[in-house]
Amino acid sequence: MLMEPRKTFHQQLEELYINLLRMANSVLEMIEDTRNCFDNLDIEQADRIISGDDTVDSYRHHVEEEGIELLARQAPVAIDLRTIVVIMRLAQHLERVADLCVNICKAVKNLEGYVISPWIRENIDEMFHRSRNMLGRAIDAFKDRDTQAVAELTKMDDKIDRINRSFFTGFNKDSPEEMELIIRVVMISRFIERIADHAVDIGENVHFLVTGEVHG
Repeated sequence: MLMEPRKTFHQQLEELYINLLRMANSVLEMIEDTRNCFDNLDIEQADRIISGDDTVDSYRHHVEEEGIELLARQAPVAIDLRTIVVIMRLAQHLERVADLCVNICKAVKNLEGYVISPWIRENIDEMFHRSRNMLGRAIDAFKDRDTQAVAELTKMDDKIDRINRSFFTGFNKDSPEEMELIIRVVMISRFIERIADHAVDIGENVHFLVTGEVHG
């Protein structure tokens, strides 16, 4: 029986890179599914998303195992070393984004029976769209080695922060029911805001990858 030839360092690094991109695609789909879950208050979809988190966890575990093996066996330096470190960091950020989607779905299950005002739906929907776009932009920046993305992502994040703050002032303070609802919605908006924060962190890791400098 012929033994499979040992893969070269750069073949292994390419596989690590591809697995990270597959993980990113899974998480982007998860954000979109979570948006639909909130929009429809779909409890069954919430349960499916929560169960599907194991797939993202498996991706992170695989990426970390492969990354550690490359670091230990190959002792890479310079850009190759930074690439492996950044891929492992990005896997951590992506897993946390998936965890936030799970948290949102758990919160959606607690909204059963509530009537969601149109302004709440519109703002949450916009936050979902913007945070997903930010994460997609951050991953594109990683693929393209685009250091300009750091400043762009920070500006995009500011808009999400403003929408998040609007939930504290936009509700009917004379309605106990809406006040109770808004407390639950604010929790969801905070989770979405944190997804955007992870996109900004990914952009800062891209800056480190390209320049070797920690972005201040």
